[in-house]
Amino acid sequence: MDRSLKWRFLALFFVTVFCCATLASTFVGHDALPTWFNRLFTKKINLGLDLQGGMHIVYNIALDKAVDDKASEIKRDLETRFLDDKVTATVKTPQVSPTMPLGAVSVVVADANKRAEIKKQIESDYDFVTERTCQEIDGADALCYQVSKAYAESIKKSALANAVNTIRERIDEKGVAEPSVIEKGDDIIVELPGDPDDPVITDTRNIIARTAKLEFKVVDNGSTYMNKLYAHIADRKGATIDPIAMAEGIFADAESWQPENGGARQSDVYIYAHDREDEWVGEDEARAIGCLTNKNRDKLEGGKIQCKVTGRHALERYMRNLIKADASFKVPDDRQLAYERNEALPDAKDQRVVWRSYFLDRAVRLTGSAISNATANYDPNTNRPLVLLDFNRFGGRIFGDLTAQIAGKKLATILDDTVKSAPIINDAIRGGRASITMGAGDAQRQERERDELVNVLKTGSLPAPLVEASQSKVGATLGRDAIEKTRLSFILGIILVVIIMVGVYRWSGWISVFAVVFHIVMTLAVMALFGATLTLPGIAAIVLSIGMEVDGNILIYERIRDELLLGKSVRGSIDVGFSRAFSAILDGQLTTAAAGWVLLQYGSGPIKGFAVMLLVGVFTTLTTNIWVTRIFFDWTVSRKKGQLATISI
Repeated sequence: MDRSLKWRFLALFFVTVFCCATLASTFVGHDALPTWFNRLFTKKINLGLDLQGGMHIVYNIALDKAVDDKASEIKRDLETRFLDDKVTATVKTPQVSPTMPLGAVSVVVADANKRAEIKKQIESDYDFVTERTCQEIDGADALCYQVSKAYAESIKKSALANAVNTIRERIDEKGVAEPSVIEKGDDIIVELPGDPDDPVITDTRNIIARTAKLEFKVVDNGSTYMNKLYAHIADRKGATIDPIAMAEGIFADAESWQPENGGARQSDVYIYAHDREDEWVGEDEARAIGCLTNKNRDKLEGGKIQCKVTGRHALERYMRNLIKADASFKVPDDRQLAYERNEALPDAKDQRVVWRSYFLDRAVRLTGSAISNATANYDPNTNRPLVLLDFNRFGGRIFGDLTAQIAGKKLATILDDTVKSAPIINDAIRGGRASITMGAGDAQRQERERDELVNVLKTGSLPAPLVEASQSKVGATLGRDAIEKTRLSFILGIILVVIIMVGVYRWSGWISVFAVVFHIVMTLAVMALFGATLTLPGIAAIVLSIGMEVDGNILIYERIRDELLLGKSVRGSIDVGFSRAFSAILDGQLTTAAAGWVLLQYGSGPIKGFAVMLLVGVFTTLTTNIWVTRIFFDWTVSRKKGQLATISI
C-alpha cells in the first residue's frame, strides 16, 4: 500500500469516527455518555414537529394599539408643524371610551382666524382621517378627527402581517428550526417542535411575547395632579397619612433638581411600593396575576390565596380603588401613569424590588421604528449593562429637536409598557445616538435582559402587544403509525439497494454499500453539526440523495466495465472510469444544487427543510462517489502483488 493510500485511509477512518461521535448524542442520549464526551460533542439532530410533536401556542394581538399609535403619530407631526409655523395650538389624543372612538385626535387653535386654514391643511395632508362629533373633553371650538375605519382596518392587517414576520425572525434568531407561524383571524398560531420543558423552547416563548415596543415620552414634572396625589398620601415630611396607602405599603416621595441650562427648578412627585412575596389576595385577583392555577386551587383559604405581588400591581390596585372612591383622582385622558422597576443596591438594608411611578404625557414622541441599530455595551462609569441605540436620519433629527425642547426635564424610555430609564435632559442630544441603561441589581439577569433586548430590537418591534391566549402540547402530526411506516420503507429501500448492487456488481457492489452507509452517516453528522431539524421532507431529501449516490456509483462502474471490455488493464480502467464519469456526476449534482438553492432562497417551512437536506446531500454524494469509492478501488488493486488481471465488477 503506497503512502498516499495510507493517508487517505487514515483520513477516512478519522472522518468516520468523528461522524459517529457527533451522532452519539442523538442516538444514545447525553445521559448515557460521559461528561467529557458531552462537552466535546454538544450538537444533536432535532426532530421536527411532524416527527416528535411540540408546543401549540395561540397568541392574541392587541391590534387597536396600532391604530392608537397612528393617532399619536399624527399628534407628534402636528405639534412639530405648529412649532415650525409658530402657531399656538393644543393637540390631544383622547383615550378610547364608550363615547370616544379609536384613533381620535383633537386640535384647539388659539387664533380663531387661522382655524379654517388649519382645518383645510389637516384634511389635505391627512386624507386617512375623518371628522367626528366633538365632545366636552376635546375643548371649546376644537377640530375633531379620527382615523377612518377603512384605514384603521388596513393598519390592523399590516400590523398582523408584520407581527407574523417579526415572530418568525425571532424564532430564527433562537435557532429553533422548522417552526410553524400562521395567522388565523386576529390570532397568531405558533408551533414549536421539541420538548416544552427544553430551555431553548422556554427562552423562545419568552422572546416571542416581548413586544419590544420602544417609546419615548416626556415626563410631566411638577404636575398639579401628582401634587394632589402626594398630598392625599403623605404629609410635607413624606410620612404616609392615608390609612389605605399605609395598609397596602404605598408611599409618596419627590425629587428636585436645578437644570443646567439655568431654568426654573424642577420637581418630580412619585409614588412607590415594594414587591411582596406572600400576600393574601382574592381569587379573581390571583387569577389575573397568574398566581391561581388548577394545581394550587387546593391552597385557597376563605376565597384567598398567598401570592407574590409586585410593587407595580400594588400601585395599580391602589390607584383603581382610589379612583372608584374619588373620581377627581382619575388620570387626565392626555396623561398616563407609568412604572419603573428598580432592584435594591447590594449594600441596601431592604433588598426587595421597588416600583416607582412616572406621570407622563400620553403622546408618543418617538418609537422604535426610528432605530437603525442596537448594540450591547456597558456604562463606562458604573459598568452597568446598557443598549446603545443608533437612530436613522429621521429619528436622529426628531430626537435632537425633542431633547432641545424639553431641556431641563425628564424623558422616559418605555419598553413593553415599563419605564426603563427617565434621565434628565440637560441639553439637546444630537448625532443620532442614545442609550438605555438596564438598571442595577443582579448583573447576569441584567446582561441577559440586555442581550434579549438587542435581539428583539434588531428583528424589529411588534406593532402591538401579544397575549398568550392558550397553549397545548401536540403529538407528531404524522402519527406513530405513519412514522413507523416511514422507517420501514427507509430500511426496505436500503436492503433493496444492497441486494441489487451486490447482485449486479458483486465485490464492487459491497464497496457501493459501504459508500451508501458512509453517505447516510456523514449526512446526519452534517445535520447535527449545523443544528438542523429532521422532518419528513428532510427524510425525503436524504432518500433522494441516496439514490443520487448510488446512481453515481453505477456511472463509475459502467465506465470501468466498458474500459475492461476494451482490453485495458484494471488500474488503467479504474483511472479512466473515475475521470470520465466525474464530469457526468458533477453536472448532475450542480443541477441539483442549483434547484436546491432556489428552493432555499424562496421556499419556507417544509420546502426550506427539503432544500437544506438536498444541498447537504449534494456535498456528501460527491464526497462518497469521488473520494470514498476511489479509496476502496485503489486498496483492492494495491493489495494484489503484481499485475491484477481482472476485477469483480
